[in-house]
Amino acid sequence: DPQLERAGASVARISGNAYACGASLTGSGFVAAEDLVVTNAHVVAGVDAPLVELPGRDAAEGRIVYFDPIDDLAVISVRGLDAAPLTIIDPVAAGTPVAVQGYPLGGPFTSSAAYVLSVGDAVVSDIYEDSAQPREIYALEADVRPGNSGGPLLTEAGDVAGVVFARGQDDATRGYAMTTDELRPALEVSPDDDSVSSGECTG
Repeated sequence: DPQLERAGASVARISGNAYACGASLTGSGFVAAEDLVVTNAHVVAGVDAPLVELPGRDAAEGRIVYFDPIDDLAVISVRGLDAAPLTIIDPVAAGTPVAVQGYPLGGPFTSSAAYVLSVGDAVVSDIYEDSAQPREIYALEADVRPGNSGGPLLTEAGDVAGVVFARGQDDATRGYAMTTDELRPALEVSPDDDSVSSGECTG
């Protein structure tokens, strides 16, 4: 699909070292605005200098300018990224065919078909499992694996309808993504904003 193939050029592998936990973390992310990359907070928790790698490019070091452990969102500033931001749309309805793009297990880029089973509020734990808050999420029929976290949930037109954050614990065909209503507040930051703490690592 040419629209999804084009979107894939703006989907990044995110990696970094959480030294306090002695852990190397990998996940996915996507270009959401000029020089800004969105990922999950749990992907970069405890990481000082995340590396952002787009297809066919060398990895570039970024700065975390937004970190929310409750909504599990982080935004990374990468100066000179020179990559097209993906279009972010309103949440889609149950029954919508979608795609999950990212770097499962830190390996090569994948794009897999998925399906929105439901959309609505659910009580979800923060990344440290210290508290739980209602969030608007999608339940997906999807092959979500470790490393897909932070990647985009895309429509057939290549637009971002959500952010993948988890797989089903008891069902390998079930995945979860937050809607763009949850994402939009995180995109009020600027690439020039000061760096923020990436919190404690989760390992």
